[in-house]
Amino acid sequence: MAEWTAEQVRELCEQRFESQDRAVAAALAAQEKAVTAALGAAERAVLKAEAAADKRFDAVNEFRATLSDQARLLMPRGEAQAELKNLREKIETLTAKMEAMGGKSAGFSAGWLILLGAVALLGNILALLKR
Repeated sequence: MAEWTAEQVRELCEQRFESQDRAVAAALAAQEKAVTAALGAAERAVLKAEAAADKRFDAVNEFRATLSDQARLLMPRGEAQAELKNLREKIETLTAKMEAMGGKSAGFSAGWLILLGAVALLGNILALLKR
């Protein structure tokens, strides 16, 4: 090739700079799209993670509420044992009274039977004597 003129060198340099500018601009645009896509994916992942955490926290709060209700509503062991002891004592007292009443009742019934037997015997003796 012949010798290059200053004008030709300048045009060649400008063409190469323009092509490099276009290449850099295209690379930057592609990189921008990639970064935007990555940020969008990261944002969706964060939203999903937050939703999952909210669900877990709801479950934990529900469990805490259940434990709180149990603590509030269930009778403590010592108190339950004292109440059971009190009820046992009352049942034993009532059982003893029922047994005592049963003994009196049995004695009373036996007395009536003896009295009725004596009256019947006396009636039979009188009936035999009248004959």
